[in-house]
Amino acid sequence: MPAYRFLLPVLLAATAPLAAGADLSEEIFKGALRYTVQVRTTLPVPFHGDRKGSGLGAGFVVDAGRGWIMTNAHVVGRSPSRVEVALHGQEYSEATKVYVDPFLDLAIIRVSERIDIKGIAEPRLECDGVPPVGHPVGAFGHPWRLPFTGTRGIISGVTARYRTELLQTDAPINQGNSGGPLISLESGRIVGINTAGIRGAQNTNFAVAIKYACRVLQLLQEEKDPSPPDLKLVYFRDMDNRKELRVARSYAGDGMLQLLPGDVIRQVVGESGAIENETQLMHALRGRLAKSSLKVLRQDRETIVSGTKLPMRRVLETRGVYASGVLFGPVTIRDALEIGARGLMVHHVEPGSIGEAQEIEKSDLLEAVDGAPVLDVDELHARLDDARGKQRRVTLTFKKLAAGDAMFSYTQRNLLVAGLQIIGPQKSGDQRPVD
Repeated sequence: MPAYRFLLPVLLAATAPLAAGADLSEEIFKGALRYTVQVRTTLPVPFHGDRKGSGLGAGFVVDAGRGWIMTNAHVVGRSPSRVEVALHGQEYSEATKVYVDPFLDLAIIRVSERIDIKGIAEPRLECDGVPPVGHPVGAFGHPWRLPFTGTRGIISGVTARYRTELLQTDAPINQGNSGGPLISLESGRIVGINTAGIRGAQNTNFAVAIKYACRVLQLLQEEKDPSPPDLKLVYFRDMDNRKELRVARSYAGDGMLQLLPGDVIRQVVGESGAIENETQLMHALRGRLAKSSLKVLRQDRETIVSGTKLPMRRVLETRGVYASGVLFGPVTIRDALEIGARGLMVHHVEPGSIGEAQEIEKSDLLEAVDGAPVLDVDELHARLDDARGKQRRVTLTFKKLAAGDAMFSYTQRNLLVAGLQIIGPQKSGDQRPVD
């Protein structure tokens, strides 16, 4: 995984109230030096959205008693990976993933017992809101592998242009800052998690607002499921910045929230604040999947819609089959329901592999094996294992994006099975978000 092209400013944080009016940046950065860590990740076989390789990012202590560090999901990977953590002036030691969010670029990891963080004062988190435009902030992290480096800037805005709502900042951010704290230089509180930047635009960078991470952390500490809901909805893009969440299409099943095309989601019943984008809706429904209803504007009339809400797939339970340099796993593209995609897809093709020689490509949808549909990882593994034992090739049918006047094309490839293995838990449910 590259040292994270989505790297954002790592910010300055303090652990005690600060005097108003004084420039306390130096003290804030000193605090960040104590609670910020280096996160080194090695990822051998990537699921969709990850990259193979090794990289360096940042993280920060959020629960010293439990040994928990908060960082970006893309820093530690949504795929099985080796994660190591180092405090300032200390050696690396292995860490384990506690929770990786399927919606926000957010992860919680636990340091090994060889790293003693129980004496570290946890930074204060700004869980109640987002700072206004012009608010001074600092980023703290490891840009270009320059460890424990601080930069400063302001909050430039808030945007939901890139699917999730993000804080925008002009604090300089470079590779190696991802996962580090974005800190208020007035209060010393962490206001965001450095997440991404626009390549070539040094002054346009983004962070996950810490208020959304606070809800996840709280639920984990209470040993509750923090999964966001899988509402099976497709939304209109807010092209005109109307700050409204309008439903384009619904694929919800019986008993689930039955929303109609054109419905505007206004509020989660019992929760304060209007809903302006999908991130706010996910936030309001975390931990409330079975106990909430929505206020919806339908044909200019407000109505209440109720129903069950299933959680999104748990990232740490994702499983795949790796064979002949090709990783097959569940269909994870966001518009899968729109195109009728189900079953399995290609997540990764190893350069120089048998699979690459057969022109199998990432994001190809697996339609059939030897003419018969295969919809889950265990069935695919069994079919490939049988072919390997009989020393015969399997015929794979793929549906793939096409160029020209067709949206899709179909191909069949004969694959010699080699290096067969399961990636991820051996059986579904072997890993859970919380111990």
